Amino acid sequence: MTPPLLTCLCRVGAAGFSRMPLRLVTGSGLAALLLFVTAVPAAAQCPDGSPPPCTRPRAVARAPTPAPTSVAVLAFENLSPDSADAYVAEGLTEEIAARLGQVERLVVTSRTTVRRLRDAATMSPPELGRTLNVSYLVNGRVRRVGTRLRVSVELLRASTGVQVWTNQFDLSGEDLLGVQENVAQAVGTAIAGRLLPGERASIAARPTRSAAAYDLLLRGNYMLGQRTQQSVAGAVAEYEAALRLDPGFTAARSRIAYAYAQHVNWGWSYSGLPLDSSLARGLSAAAEALRADSTVSDAWMALALLRSFERPRDLAPARVAFERSLALDPRNAEAHSQYGVLLQRMGEHEAGSRATLRAVDIDPLRPVSLRDLGFRAYHERRYTDALRWLDSALVADPTSWFSYADRARARVALGDLAGARFDAEAALRFAPPGSRYWSEVVMALVESRAGDTAAARSRLARAAVDPSVFAGGEAGALTPRAAYMLAAGFASVGRGDLALEALERARPLAAQLWSYLDAPELDTIRSDARFRRVVEASRPLNTPR
Repeated sequence: MTPPLLTCLCRVGAAGFSRMPLRLVTGSGLAALLLFVTAVPAAAQCPDGSPPPCTRPRAVARAPTPAPTSVAVLAFENLSPDSADAYVAEGLTEEIAARLGQVERLVVTSRTTVRRLRDAATMSPPELGRTLNVSYLVNGRVRRVGTRLRVSVELLRASTGVQVWTNQFDLSGEDLLGVQENVAQAVGTAIAGRLLPGERASIAARPTRSAAAYDLLLRGNYMLGQRTQQSVAGAVAEYEAALRLDPGFTAARSRIAYAYAQHVNWGWSYSGLPLDSSLARGLSAAAEALRADSTVSDAWMALALLRSFERPRDLAPARVAFERSLALDPRNAEAHSQYGVLLQRMGEHEAGSRATLRAVDIDPLRPVSLRDLGFRAYHERRYTDALRWLDSALVADPTSWFSYADRARARVALGDLAGARFDAEAALRFAPPGSRYWSEVVMALVESRAGDTAAARSRLARAAVDPSVFAGGEAGALTPRAAYMLAAGFASVGRGDLALEALERARPLAAQLWSYLDAPELDTIRSDARFRRVVEASRPLNTPR
């Protein structure tokens, strides 16, 4: 028997669907994107008068002069005719910065801060030095010449642009590990002087002896960083290929675990598998990685995220794993950010926000963390604060559909319907297929507040039959994220019955859903006995009532 919710929604035929094409932002498209972003009716400055990103309620004093041992690794330029070599340039940039970070005497600027810096390619070394507040800059170029890969690297004194060190590497065996080691050793010595034995050992440490396996790891990392269902699935394939070459490659196994964790977190199906299978695979990969090396922060982080879904109402084991991850690497911004989400799901909102702010302290232009702070402020009805954080998230990533969607909701709450519609349209433009339903619901919220209830209801009906909203397993079950958003949408158009049914169909009924139930849109159904039953059924263990 078809559930009543689906019976109602399936009456909307296929003709009711509309799909806006996703545009690739390349070439002239980039100029269009910049015009699009600058047209957003956003605040020109933070509440304290400083320009975005607004990473603190009060202005944070900036050092008047950079530390003498401070350095930023600029994005390596891919000069190869084949754009597929972009992963090499990205990987070298990330790994050289990470190895330099092993030298405690160096102050290494966050890679996200550098990556999100607009117009870096057109700025002079002194301008870059002032903007990034560093004394030294590392940049490089990657070019494929026949079957060989040529990597050119230089270290510049930021204040003058004078070259301090340079080298060129011609690789036939793709020994990127050797390049990273040599560059980090040379740069570290040039800036900090003779390196201590422990510093040299940290820089020289290799996660694998297989150059080919390492190349596959970099490919996987590049794909994982794109955070789409297709790219994360591709990352798993690259990591698995690396493990076939080196079964002891713990870094690759840890990343497999984290990639599966992302599938479960977002409700994505991996190769048609149910989420329970992805969860089991991720837990197995994390356990194997930790058996091989229990000191890997990323493996504990993956285990923590997976545990939060393995036991979705008892989050204590996940908390222990996150704390272990952070003890091993206190500067793991991703772990701080995910830990903040876990604490929010446990009802510890102040502690959760502190953890997220720590991620922002480490990585000031981290879009997901800035968005998380805006999301929590919105749920706490602090709408102006929500705008401040979401403005910052969009400075960090002008294509963040999630941030546009949340900012549209905050603008609806503040009565700025023109700005809300603009943001909702942006969310629809940039949302990947698996998350498009979320942006559709946000547009329905805007339409409802503008008085076009019929259009809003039609849009909600289309969103509710999007394949991405279903959890699999039990017929008609919805993912917690989808149940939350659909309920918010239905409540806003006066269909509290459908809102309640959406919440009741969430699977699992657990902490993730519970943490969403304080949303402003759900205030109209909050006193209903069915709503209260959902609250109690999903409440995490040991949380205050």
